Amino acid sequence: MRDPDFRQPAADGRDNVPHVVMPWLVRLRWASVAALAAAGWAAVTFWNVQLPVGPLLALLATLAATNAALAFQLRSPVPSRIGIGIALVVDVTILTAILYLAGGPINPFSVIYLVDITVAAVALGPHWALGLALVANAAYGGTFLRNQPLEMSHDASDGMLALHLYGMWVALAAASLLIAYFVGRVSGALEQRERELADARAATARSERLAALLSLGAGAAHELATPLSTIRTAAGELDRTLGTGAADSLPARYVGVIRHEVDRCTSVLDQLSGRASEQSASDLVVALPELLGDVQRRLGPPLAERLDVTLPEAPRSVAAPAEPLRQALVALLRNAFDASGPAQRVGLRVSQDQGFRVEIVDHGRGMDAAESARVGEPFVSTKPPGSGLGLGLFLARSFAAQMGGSLTWSSAPGQGTSVVLDLPSR
Repeated sequence: MRDPDFRQPAADGRDNVPHVVMPWLVRLRWASVAALAAAGWAAVTFWNVQLPVGPLLALLATLAATNAALAFQLRSPVPSRIGIGIALVVDVTILTAILYLAGGPINPFSVIYLVDITVAAVALGPHWALGLALVANAAYGGTFLRNQPLEMSHDASDGMLALHLYGMWVALAAASLLIAYFVGRVSGALEQRERELADARAATARSERLAALLSLGAGAAHELATPLSTIRTAAGELDRTLGTGAADSLPARYVGVIRHEVDRCTSVLDQLSGRASEQSASDLVVALPELLGDVQRRLGPPLAERLDVTLPEAPRSVAAPAEPLRQALVALLRNAFDASGPAQRVGLRVSQDQGFRVEIVDHGRGMDAAESARVGEPFVSTKPPGSGLGLGLFLARSFAAQMGGSLTWSSAPGQGTSVVLDLPSR
């Protein structure tokens, strides 16, 4: 499942980190507002510390207002690195002002400086982190020179010491939890983003290979049209030479086979070169029984008789381009039959619970992990040389991806192969 903070990849890879960090920084600053307010309330309620409530509330309101402005930047397609840096400088400034109003260096919440420095290191790099560390140290050093000391409602020196020690504990816990949470979530989001980018690059590479194959197919259609026309003409002349009396002879039957296969090749080349008729609205929806009937006819009687078909109880029409879907199913079924023995059967199970799913199961030799990882690439085949081009699985997967679906397979040596084509409902 995609992370809700994921956005489309930026054109510049350097902007990847701000894209991921910005949402978590906004949440971290809201948490800081709540934590500082809670710490002030606890100091007044439990330790009877007298704090300048008005100025402190004004500082927290300023922090909240700047965070609201930063949250507005989330709508930008390219979050600004400068915006993150300014927000961190504002955080250091407000924290310094709070320390000034609440005891100066004796206030244990100075450890919160480390949270901002950590965010700068993760989001903006070492130079920003070093610069912010210098600013934070200089600001904290200034509180030694000027500050408003803490005042307690009762005169007890040990009370101030206890307050400082407990405050150090609470501040350390808050800082460590914020750092651990922020760094952990940002690291996870960055890893997911890298996976998304890797998947996008792989999909782009597949699209480029598919475009190259289509261009190659169009060129092949153009080059093969002439020899196929010559073969058709020669077959017709040979048929006339044999005469009507030899219609049942072996040479005449061979001529019939030649003409049938030439017509089949011409039909395939028409589809590759784009001379097939334009798709109409009816071509985008096909009845399931009609689809499977066409697939079985293309397989031919010997293979169709070895096919075990399982349909849903109430089959519905399939919302997909009819011809590419037929070609994908025929290619997958031919692969299954080629992997099976001459007497083995192949199963085809269709379900339409959510979208359209076809599972094709054979009981052939199967594939090991290395073969299974490679067969989806173009021109990679497990068949003997000369038995196939290694394009069927690649083209079927490309069709599934174009339709927003998927093509997956699982296999083991000696246990056959299962191929699942999933298409979403449209």
